[in-house]
Amino acid sequence: MTFSISIEKNKLGTFSQKIENIIGEKFLLVSSFILSLVSIIYSYRMNIIVAYGDAESHLNIAKRIISSLTPGLAQLGGIWLPLPHLLLTPLVYFDFLWRSGLAGSIISGITYIITSIYIYKTAYLTTKNKIGSMVASIFFMTNLNILYMQSTPMTEIPLICFLVLSLYYFVSYIKEEKLINLIYASFFGLLASLSRYDGWFFVIMQAAILFLRRFPFSKFRENLRKRGLTLFPFFTEKSEGELFLYSTIGFVGILIWIIWGFLILGDPFYFTNSEFSAKSQQNGFLARGQLPTYHNLILSILYYTVTSSTIAGLFIFAITAIAWILFLKDKNIKHRYLISILLFSPFLFNVVTMYLGQSVIFIPSLTPADFEWQLFNVRYGLLMIPAVAILCGYFFVKTHRLGKTVLTGVFISYFFLNSVGYSRPLAMTDGTSGLSKGSHPGAEIWLRDNYDSGLLLLDDYARTLSIIGSGVPMQNVVYLGNRGYWEKSLTSPQDVVRWIVMQKDDTVWNKLYKDKNMQGVVFKYYNKVYTSDTILIFRKI
Repeated sequence: MTFSISIEKNKLGTFSQKIENIIGEKFLLVSSFILSLVSIIYSYRMNIIVAYGDAESHLNIAKRIISSLTPGLAQLGGIWLPLPHLLLTPLVYFDFLWRSGLAGSIISGITYIITSIYIYKTAYLTTKNKIGSMVASIFFMTNLNILYMQSTPMTEIPLICFLVLSLYYFVSYIKEEKLINLIYASFFGLLASLSRYDGWFFVIMQAAILFLRRFPFSKFRENLRKRGLTLFPFFTEKSEGELFLYSTIGFVGILIWIIWGFLILGDPFYFTNSEFSAKSQQNGFLARGQLPTYHNLILSILYYTVTSSTIAGLFIFAITAIAWILFLKDKNIKHRYLISILLFSPFLFNVVTMYLGQSVIFIPSLTPADFEWQLFNVRYGLLMIPAVAILCGYFFVKTHRLGKTVLTGVFISYFFLNSVGYSRPLAMTDGTSGLSKGSHPGAEIWLRDNYDSGLLLLDDYARTLSIIGSGVPMQNVVYLGNRGYWEKSLTSPQDVVRWIVMQKDDTVWNKLYKDKNMQGVVFKYYNKVYTSDTILIFRKI
């Protein structure tokens, strides 16, 4: 007796492709996990997880939500977007994860792993080649600037994750037009818009693409020729539905933040109008004549191009430029121009914000020698790494043996030279020795050794010292966000705090030391127990 089993060839092929995809994604999952873990261990042992001053600020915001004199969501403030801090909140409950910064490493590490997989999936949408897609993911995973930043509490890696997720589902939608993909794209766009302001620009670009891809250009030109500039039905029924569906999810984050600013802080645009905003910081640079990209489009493009190429690797970035030209010429890729706009939206965003004076980058190869600082905010170049990775994967697929050999050689050389310390990752250098680095004065060590109990007054915005490094419990710190406690501490400190820490020209210094009447009150009730050139510490008698 014989049995025959018949399996359709196309079904067998589909099944084998699914197996290959699973194996590929499992490899990326395991390898990205190992790379993430090794990087976090290295950063922990080198004590650079919280090297960036902003890294501690993110941890402290999350900690104050659950453990401060005035806990609650109001501790989110109105400058930095809330999602990264909300993700940190359950983890910073544990003091070790808060003080070590590992709470941030866990969030950044998880999002790094997810991004590594979705870089592969996104590259596959355009190349339909698993090896090329794997190359794209490997380029992302092994970038040492990415690896360092995913070990920190900084917000760039979570943002990149949400952007890549949104990009993947958006490209899937414009290729297949399945509404579920548009919903996913808008949802992850929402998460991006609640992570960093780059996400706002990204969701606006996606909405614009939804509008433009169905815009009846030929009919519009004909209408313009016959009737002039008159009312014209820009939207079809389908484009209206797409845009409405996307906007009702994608723009919710922006709306929430504007309403939050109005309800909690009295200004819907507090994030840009406040004295604590990036714009205010940039105005300080502008007043000193140290904002070279302000209203200078050429320099804005140059600064971000050099920053991105340094973060990616100069030769890798050059190959990316060639790959982009090939990509735009490839008529087999549907919607290649629209995909390019999304890939390069971080480039457009950073150029625009630098031109408008909302952002600044200092990089040694361009920054004038007489500037106070030569290195600042170079981590913004990280946002271009997904585009670099995807285009390098495309280049690997489309070029012949010579092109593949050159790309492989450049990648191996770059990774090896950086790994052996020939060239330190620029994002790490900025965090440890650039303007972005955190402040750790001798007063911090003294306080860690001598603080015993009681409330401590500190202008945290001035970053006088690290709360994490000082050993003082967060619930014992009085700072600007502790309404009631803060105001009374600046008028009658003896009734509120046992300790006063002030740095020259910070708010506490100006209110309690520069004012001679208040200085008398301080010396009446407190002993000066620590003195340096810039920091004074008082303890109640």
